[in-house]
Amino acid sequence: MMKTKGRLRPGADADLTIFDPERVIDRSTYMEPGKYSEGVKFVLVNGIVVVKEGQLQEGINPGHAVRAPYSNITLP
Repeated sequence: MMKTKGRLRPGADADLTIFDPERVIDRSTYMEPGKYSEGVKFVLVNGIVVVKEGQLQEGINPGHAVRAPYSNITLP
């Protein structure tokens, strides 16, 4: 499942975050863990914009979970 992850080329599915390193700051707290960070301008998931100009785009959910096959999981 990870063979095409994180590569910037046709047929791959990299996720990109475009941010201003001078302005990025985490606003979440233990009491409010869902608060968004500031300074993140764009987020693209599989080439689809999900954050545009710092605003989450409603109703867009292009990603999917990456899961390992159960046979690869070892328990302590």
